[in-house]
Amino acid sequence: MNKTQLEEKLSKLREQLHKLETVDAEKIRKSRIAVGMGDDFRENEAAKVVMEDHQLLHLRISSLKKEIVEMKKKIINLIAAG
Repeated sequence: MNKTQLEEKLSKLREQLHKLETVDAEKIRKSRIAVGMGDDFRENEAAKVVMEDHQLLHLRISSLKKEIVEMKKKIINLIAAG
């Protein structure tokens, strides 16, 4: 990949991360309210599903952040080499 392609991919990754951290996080927040999640959600099946979604959201955010760092490294290496 050339520098322009890497920068475009980095931009798309940042957009995805922003969406996850705003829109998708808000959906989770609303879901938590809807299922009446309290401190003890183990007996509430709907709350268990929401917690699984919440954990998946954070895994996806972490994964995107790692990918963004890798893209930045590749861009820096291309700049340094060129």
